[in-house]
Amino acid sequence: MDRSKKLLLIFGFSLALMALEAGGGILSHSLALLSDAGHMLTDSLSILLSYLAFRWSAKPATASKTFGYHRAEIIVALINGLALAAISVYIFVEAAHRFLHPEPIKVGIMLIVAAIGLAGNIFGLILLHSESNENLNVRGAFLHILGDTISSLGVIAGGVIIIFTNWIVVDALISVIIAGIVLRSAVNLIFESGEILLEGVPRGINLPLLKAEIGRIEGIRDIHDIHIWTITSGKHAMSAHLLINDITTRQSQAIVLKVRSMVEEKFSISHTTLEVECDTCKNNLCEFEHE
Repeated sequence: MDRSKKLLLIFGFSLALMALEAGGGILSHSLALLSDAGHMLTDSLSILLSYLAFRWSAKPATASKTFGYHRAEIIVALINGLALAAISVYIFVEAAHRFLHPEPIKVGIMLIVAAIGLAGNIFGLILLHSESNENLNVRGAFLHILGDTISSLGVIAGGVIIIFTNWIVVDALISVIIAGIVLRSAVNLIFESGEILLEGVPRGINLPLLKAEIGRIEGIRDIHDIHIWTITSGKHAMSAHLLINDITTRQSQAIVLKVRSMVEEKFSISHTTLEVECDTCKNNLCEFEHE
């Protein structure tokens, strides 16, 4: 089974477990179980985005969409982040209500559903483990499922505590912790997708360092009008003007190839557009123009 099919299988499985936990949370009156369902929804959507990244990246560019359909992933991510933030706020409000007015919880249903969720997450970890170190999308999905596994363990621990201590408030306490995890993921998703849509410099790329590295390449006197942005997650682009000496076209092309190779190797920038210019070619004038 290839990677994209594995991710689609995990997405369907996670969505089914999320629905099960949501239903179990309603039946058992467990806010922790409902929160875990929200957490699982977060990760299901992330896994879906990883799958779509594989699918969209295979689509060819068109005359009207010269970069293809990569940005669709970012738009979906922003919508998901906003929706998940709203879910987190709802859980916080409901948890505050449960602290003040605790409700009896059907611990048996809570533990059974949480155990099924735990088993499902362990299955997902086993399925993706072999490829988690080979591909960033698969590794991201693996880490999300690992987070779900830890959340399920937390719900089970809460149920055991209620059985032995009858401390019902622990359910609301665990739900707040899980909601905090979901909110953190949602905020990161919103900010990261927002930065990409605003075409900001990608996280992890130090612009002064990049300019310094380019300046070390022999033949380059200056770099300006530099722009670096993200097309979609993991795919960065750059455009810049390179000021060089008056040399032949072949020599200038060799410099351009060195820059492209360096920025891809050191900064993971795979798409570059570089304009070469010299002192006599500034302001759209060239000494060879009238020869």
